[in-house]
Amino acid sequence: MSVEKKIKEELLKETYTNIDKMYDFMEQHYLLSDEHHDLIIKQLNKLKDQFYLISTNSKLS
Repeated sequence: MSVEKKIKEELLKETYTNIDKMYDFMEQHYLLSDEHHDLIIKQLNKLKDQFYLISTNSKLS
């Protein structure tokens, strides 16, 4: 694995961890309906997908 790929992997892991923390924050501080709970998960998963695409298709600065 190249150095750039390794760095990207670590950055992506950190990003995913931060997104998971957003979910945890919402769940801890709000009483969510099932609909809102599912919506949050759906949207955060979309966000993860977007960061993955950016990471795989962009060079490091």
